[in-house]
Order: sequence, then structure tokens, then C-alpha cells
Amino acid sequence: RETLLLYTLLQGNDNVKTFILSRTDIEHMLMPMLQVLYEAETHSTHHMYMILIILLILTHDDSFSSYIHDLVIPTVTWYKERILTNISVGGLLILVILKTIQSNITKMRDKYLHTNCLATLANMSSKFHTFHPYVAEKVLNLFTTICKKYSKIRNSLLGVGTETFNLESTQEYMESECETLEDIIRMFLEIFNSSICYSGKNNPVMLYELLHKREVFTPFQTHPSFSPLIVNIESILGYLTMKLEEKTEDSGVSVNTVMEVIEEVIRAWPADRLQPTAVLKFEYVEESQPEEFFLPYIWTLQFSNSTLYWDTSRITLKV
Repeated sequence: RETLLLYTLLQGNDNVKTFILSRTDIEHMLMPMLQVLYEAETHSTHHMYMILIILLILTHDDSFSSYIHDLVIPTVTWYKERILTNISVGGLLILVILKTIQSNITKMRDKYLHTNCLATLANMSSKFHTFHPYVAEKVLNLFTTICKKYSKIRNSLLGVGTETFNLESTQEYMESECETLEDIIRMFLEIFNSSICYSGKNNPVMLYELLHKREVFTPFQTHPSFSPLIVNIESILGYLTMKLEEKTEDSGVSVNTVMEVIEEVIRAWPADRLQPTAVLKFEYVEESQPEEFFLPYIWTLQFSNSTLYWDTSRITLKV
């Protein structure tokens, strides 16, 4: 109920939106929503969609996208994958969005859902900064997993490689899956581009992880759709590799050494070597027939929370 009310106020009242975005304690509003999204299996899909729409609306504001990376949470008790300490609200938001994308790819396969998730990350990308190492690792791990899955399906469609799929994986299904994964990869590459161009110098941890997983970009150098999107990525990673070889020739290589070199080198990185790229901005636009989504959601809330008796066998909802 609260989520629906918040959406209504954000979407219909600019004064309320301005007030919310001006708050310096916005984590008190965000944290419960992120927990619901993280525990999506125990909540309705309508609730999950509403939260994703709210996040998309909020991240369209640059000051919000930047500020949430400055809000540090000492610990997150409901995050189960690992113990999280001293992580920013922005970093936690990214982790929850990544989990939602991963779950959607393997289970729901809802194109609308992953489009909203990626649009939210894209809105934030130019303001990424001071990533927690775990956040950067999870971003690249998910990207690598998606790339491997895409490569297997694409090779199978092209008759290349030895991967086999079960009989349910029809040609039509595989082509659809390949197209979906290609859209996701393209968006990730645009997010990396935006981050490198506009906030790379403030995010050495992300550059370290990109450098660590550099081989994942190699197949895209000759890919007709992806090759233009990795020019900037390869340019900065190539520059970092060259400087690392120069500065660690005698001292050896360790994680701390690599991070120190990246932090030193990136400050002197000539930004004019990068190809210009537009700031990614996606704005939520309500569907032409929003009642198809909202009426079932509102009546579900009414049915679940009302003290009135409802005979479920006689409930009919016409949109």
C-alpha cells in the first residue's frame, strides 16, 4: 500500500518528488524497498514492479544518483550472500538490481523487468563512484555469466562449437533468448562506457575489476553490434595495462600494487582519448493503458488487507 502511494505521489506531484529528492536521510525510505526487492520470492510481482518503477524515477535525478553513493550503511542484516559492512546505499541498490536481473534471466524471463533494471543502472552509471570491491566484482561476474550464455546459444545457432541443448530449446526459443541476451549485453557495455567516461577517475575499484576480467571483452572486438561499444573500454584498459607493466616491472604484482598504480595513473589519464558518449538517461513513462497493471494490483491489495469477507469463487475482475 505504501509503495503504491509513494509511486502516485512521485508520478503525480513534482513538489513531493522535489521534497523527497532533497532529503539527506533518504536511506530510511530506500532500505525497506531494497529489502522487499531482494526478497522478491516472498512478495507479489506487482509489488516488485512498483519498486523498480520508483527506483527508475528517482535515479533519473543526477544528484540522487550521486548522493546515494555517499550514504554508507554500517551493516545490512538481510543480505544473505555475504556479510556486508560499510557499503553505500548506491552500492547496495546495484547489488539488489543485479540479483533481480539474474533471477529474471533464469526464472521469469520478463523483458519489461530487466529493461527497467538496466535502465535504473544506466541512469546511475555517470555518477558511479567509490564502489565497494564486492559491488564491482558482482557487476563483472553477472556480465561474464551472461556473455558465456550468449556465446553458447549464438554458437549453437551458427552451428559452431559442441554445446548441446535439450529438445525444448527450439530454434525459435533460442533465437529469442539470443536476442534478449544481446540487448542485455549491449546495455551493460553502454553502462561501462558511461561510467568510464564520466566517473572513471572516481571509481578505481571498477577499473580494477574491468582489467581483471578484460578477456570477456575480446570476442566483441569483431562483433558487428558490440565492437563500437568496447572502443573506450579497450582504450583505457590498454593504457592501464601498459602503465602497470612499466611500474611493476621490478616490484612484482599484487592486488594492492595494482590498485595503487590504477589510482595514480587514472588521475593523469587524458580524457580526450575517449570517444564522446552521451549521458545515459531513461525516464519512466506510464503505459497508454495503465489500468491493465494497476487495477489488478489495487484489488489485490484490497482483497488482502480488507476486513470484509470476499467469496473468492465469485470474484471477477474486468479491465
